Amino acid sequence: MSDQAKKFETLLGKIKKKYKPEEFPPRDGVTQLMVGFLTWEATRDQAEDALGALMEAMVDVNELRVTHVSELIDIIGKKYPFVEERIIRLKEALNAVYNLEHGVTMKSIDGKGKKEQKAYLDTLPAVPAFVKAQVMLLCFGGHAMPVDRRLGYLLEKEGIVDNGGDLPAVESFLLKQVKASDCLESHLYLQAWADDQKITGLKMKSTVIEIEDKSRKTVKPTAKKSTKKGSSKKAEASSSSKKSTTKKTTAKKTAAKKSSSKQTSKKSSKKK
Repeated sequence: MSDQAKKFETLLGKIKKKYKPEEFPPRDGVTQLMVGFLTWEATRDQAEDALGALMEAMVDVNELRVTHVSELIDIIGKKYPFVEERIIRLKEALNAVYNLEHGVTMKSIDGKGKKEQKAYLDTLPAVPAFVKAQVMLLCFGGHAMPVDRRLGYLLEKEGIVDNGGDLPAVESFLLKQVKASDCLESHLYLQAWADDQKITGLKMKSTVIEIEDKSRKTVKPTAKKSTKKGSSKKAEASSSSKKSTTKKTTAKKTAAKKSSSKQTSKKSSKKK
């Protein structure tokens, strides 16, 4: 057993003595997808409160799917971690499910094999690995360990992983340490421990490509216009400069001709 594996075993033992997390209630795939999105980079209590607020305000999940992003943000609060990114991703995933199922359910993969269920989740856009792992673990009994940046950061601080930001590597490490039959229990304990930690020094930025692209698109046209104006001004300046040079050259030639004409006139008068 490696030193990091020993450290993880020791940490998990301490966590089990200190925390008594409640099990997640049984939920269908779509509801768990929502819970996963709300828990990702947040705490379990925050997620449960947000889910309660959303479902109290909505008739059902389908109404939530078609509700505007800003309205959903107002319901769970603007101070919720990464709230805009979270809601945009959630709505995109729910729309993908609707297009696949012609409804907001995951009935087509009920009773299917683990590979098919995982492949289905992998087709959904904008779903973080943490969320997919939680759905696989809690709904389909898959061998999965949900890992977000908060947990990765804490495990790195404990010296258990080298790079807490490399989430696939962190998940791979945990899956090697935890048996498939123990994954659910270990996830509950690790989530409870992470929720109880005061996380400082971790700077996380939005990862939504759509949001970044929008901001870039508002900048690029402006830059192009200003470039065109600049080029136009330069062209005008160059043109006026050329005209000025041409005028000067013409003036010099005219003066030279006049001078030559005078000299010729003088010579002819002398001859006379």
